[in-house]
Amino acid sequence: MKKTLLFLSFFLILSLSSQETDSTFINFQNKLNTEINKKEKIALMLNFAEEHYEYNFSFSKQLIEEAIQLIKNNGNEIDEQQLAKAYTFQAIIHRREGKYPEALELNLKAKSIYEKLNDSLHGSDIMHNMGMVYRSQKLHKKAITLYKEAIGIKEQLKDYHGIATGYNMMGVSFRQSKQLDSALICYQKARGLFESIDSFEDIQRVNNNMVALYRDQKKYDEAIDLATESIIRAKLENRKFSLATGYYNLSSIYKRLKEYKRSLNYADSALMIAKEENFRKRISTAYLRKSFLQHKLGDYKQAYFDYRKFNRHSDSIFNIENIKRIQALELNYKFQQEKNEVELLTKQEEAKKRLYRILFLITILSSLTIGYLAYRNYKNKARILEERIEKEKIQKELLDAKVKVSEEETRQLVADNTMRLTFKQELLDQIKSQILPQAEGKLKTKLNSLIAELQLQITTEGKFSDIQTKVAEVNKGFDARLRELYPSLTKTEREVCALLRLNLSIKEIMTIRNSSLDAVKSTRYRIRKKLGLSQGEELEGFIQGIF
Repeated sequence: MKKTLLFLSFFLILSLSSQETDSTFINFQNKLNTEINKKEKIALMLNFAEEHYEYNFSFSKQLIEEAIQLIKNNGNEIDEQQLAKAYTFQAIIHRREGKYPEALELNLKAKSIYEKLNDSLHGSDIMHNMGMVYRSQKLHKKAITLYKEAIGIKEQLKDYHGIATGYNMMGVSFRQSKQLDSALICYQKARGLFESIDSFEDIQRVNNNMVALYRDQKKYDEAIDLATESIIRAKLENRKFSLATGYYNLSSIYKRLKEYKRSLNYADSALMIAKEENFRKRISTAYLRKSFLQHKLGDYKQAYFDYRKFNRHSDSIFNIENIKRIQALELNYKFQQEKNEVELLTKQEEAKKRLYRILFLITILSSLTIGYLAYRNYKNKARILEERIEKEKIQKELLDAKVKVSEEETRQLVADNTMRLTFKQELLDQIKSQILPQAEGKLKTKLNSLIAELQLQITTEGKFSDIQTKVAEVNKGFDARLRELYPSLTKTEREVCALLRLNLSIKEIMTIRNSSLDAVKSTRYRIRKKLGLSQGEELEGFIQGIF
């Protein structure tokens, strides 16, 4: 029932599929004939060949050859990315034709280009394709190694389609090496990944390979069902290589079941398609199968002729010359890689030498520049120092002149104070000797109070008599030091500081400066603030500690 439904689906969709294929081809031809530049034309040809080589092998082969010729005709303006892509698909075509040395050579060319472009994704594709070439030559150990390397790169790049494809092909090599359990694991991984990305066409490829695995496991019913389904799908999608593979798989199953006539029919179908598309390996294996079956059916003459044809085709694929050519290509590629590495190392050494020479020149120039700047800086500093000394000399002269003026004012103040002191002393003596003895009662009390006040003034002003010497001592460099340490202090504040350094009281400072109590207190407050004193620090002690 299942087979019947598949066949009905095939006949219903086949006409629509053919019309769609023709429409796609006509659209391609129309785009190709429009006025587009050469690069766009090449890209269109490569993309069409990539998408349709499964369905129209011969046309895709011709298209790739024309694209390569167009690329090479660009001379020095060759697009290496396009050339590598063209080499990749031409290698696939040669592999399907059984031209394995040519396929390997093209893969190595594409690999060299992708390495130069640092294109690891497409480089891993080439490794996968080379694995398929080695698998076709039955060098499964090499093939599996390349598949694993390609899968490792694709896992880093999260290319799930590429990973699944690698597992699918690695499964083929394991199966052909009789490692059936490993093959089954690879196919299951591949199918799971293809299902996760909804790639139904690739799931069908896995199923094609599962047919051979079921056959080797002697699960013939499962193998026949899967092979039949694959043939119907390949016809629907017009995929010639898959169709030839499907027929050959059915031939193998019926050969195992010893249904030799049915096996021969499917071998003939596989051979017919292989000849149409020039699938040389499939032609060779089909003739070998036919020879075996003809022998089993008793047609020994036809078996002999088919075997001769197998030999002729097999020799062109698996001969010693091909093996030597493949080995030569491998050695030449390795030699070229080593040569490129040596050239790269030489260039790096030359670049290092140039860099060292440049750095040496830069060092010399930098040293000279630094030396010149240091010399100029020294000269500038010397000039600035001379100017500063000259400026300080002028400031000292101005300060000396101010000090002389201050000293003169102080002398005058002392002279006035001496006169007042003499007058007050004489007045006090007269009160004591002439007025006090005659006074009585309240008058005498008031006179005694006046005498005490006069005596206090005389004592205070008597201290001021040697103020000239003391102020001169205090101001000896003290005013300049205050200006240096605390430039925000005003002249009045510095003068009060000088008097505080003499340990004079607020009252004495009031008298000397002829100021009010509030004025002196206000000045002291400003001085404390500008000196940055805390509440517990004593102003007089701090000022006396300034040197």
